Amino acid sequence: MIATLQSLRFIFMMMIFMSHYAYRDIRAFDAGGDCGVAFFFLLSGFVCSLGYGRQVQKGTFNYGNFILRRIRRVYPLHLLCLFFYLLVSHSPFDMKVFLNLLLLQSWVPEADWYFSCNAVSWFLSSLLFCYLLFPCAYRYISNSLSLLILVACITTYCLTPYDRVNAILYVSPLVRFADFYLGMLLCRLYERNITLPGSGRAEVLLMIALVFTLAVYPYTDSKFRNAPLYWLVLIPLILVFAQQKGAISRWLKSKPMMFLGSITMPIFLTHQMLIGILLHRLPKMPAMLMLFVCIFVVLVISWGIQIIFYRLLRL
Repeated sequence: MIATLQSLRFIFMMMIFMSHYAYRDIRAFDAGGDCGVAFFFLLSGFVCSLGYGRQVQKGTFNYGNFILRRIRRVYPLHLLCLFFYLLVSHSPFDMKVFLNLLLLQSWVPEADWYFSCNAVSWFLSSLLFCYLLFPCAYRYISNSLSLLILVACITTYCLTPYDRVNAILYVSPLVRFADFYLGMLLCRLYERNITLPGSGRAEVLLMIALVFTLAVYPYTDSKFRNAPLYWLVLIPLILVFAQQKGAISRWLKSKPMMFLGSITMPIFLTHQMLIGILLHRLPKMPAMLMLFVCIFVVLVISWGIQIIFYRLLRL
């Protein structure tokens, strides 16, 4: 992966982290959660296309190996987190657990189902669907397909009832594929050198635009703040930072940031459960100190998981 984009994963991961952290006078950062999820779907489409797009075009793409590598990368850790959840919650093995086990929970449009067990694993459920569609979508990517997906998105966003926003617009694999597909289109632009000027000034301006977008989140219609609100800033942000030319890019390519970017997946799959345990088990303390403790514990455990799963076991 491009170094700057790997490090950006940690920044957006921390936005998701803060969307699940609420303690005393620190409120959950809802805007960061929606922004982070949109970023990761976009980035996944971009990275898959960058790594496998040419193989798909040349006819040398091995679908079985591709899916196996994706599952091997996330499934063992998903199983570990699911087992840990069942252990600490003493939950029975029911249909919800069964769907979580198979990563099918995001297809059930009820919060008790798609947010069941290790709630954040709904993302893997929807992302797996995107992976399954990737080679076919990339092979037939075109202006016509892009227009069809755009029309379908606009129609879905407009017709979705407000009480179904989370189930349909935030979680549904069919809708989240639009973000993944946008990432694929971004990669096509990047490979054709159709990019925005990459410079320190452009990077700073995009970061300012991102902050502004997060600030207007509470005033945006709930139908359009799951992803469309962020597309206008995340699309140029990925294109600019992929060029790695500015001062922020140099910082993102530093060893500490590269390391933090490398443990993003363990952080993502463990952080919500660990936050819940720490907030309930630790003695009361100042809000900022509790936040520091939660971040520290999540980083240490994620680092340990990274070493065991991806270095020792080479998953």
